[in-house]
Amino acid sequence: MNELSGTKELIFDTFIEMSSAIGYENVTMRDIAEKVGIKVASIYNHFESKQTILEFVYDFYSRHFYDNRKSVEFMKKLIETASAEEIILAFARTYETEDQKKYVRMILITKIVYMRLYQDSIANAMFAEFYDNDNEHVVTILQYGVEIGRINPDFDLGTFAEILIGTIVMMGIRAFAEIDYKVGQLEQEKRLLAMLTRLLQTALN
Repeated sequence: MNELSGTKELIFDTFIEMSSAIGYENVTMRDIAEKVGIKVASIYNHFESKQTILEFVYDFYSRHFYDNRKSVEFMKKLIETASAEEIILAFARTYETEDQKKYVRMILITKIVYMRLYQDSIANAMFAEFYDNDNEHVVTILQYGVEIGRINPDFDLGTFAEILIGTIVMMGIRAFAEIDYKVGQLEQEKRLLAMLTRLLQTALN
């Protein structure tokens, strides 16, 4: 899909702002037009329907979801010598970026995806794909740690990865609630990250 600019960008940003606040079902094309300051008919010059806007939003999210995730190569290098805490924090990514507009967009879209998990097959499939991909990412890196002798081979990589990704998902849920959110800001997160750090520390050689 084409990148955003001009009126199309205003429609996009208005749509995600309103949908994340009151729900996709409660937003109308008229609402969007009034907020943007255009006629309803003008929206159709850029999007065929409200569903088309939502699909564009999902496409944007899919293309940028992994932008801040550390690469496998980076993580493999890190795991060779880093402490358990450094490894856990490197896994625990957010959407933080110098591009504040993009950061806010990703948080608002995350909220839309979570709100629609049980009523939208596309949102559900996206979430499942991202979850599985992140799990595989973590297991691949930890498996490398086993292969080089840094991690005990008896360590349950799959279960650890599921707990870690579940914690990251919880962070994501919190992130869409407050734009100023930072990883580790909540006491619950601190406890979870500390627990994961201790678990990994027991497996490091």
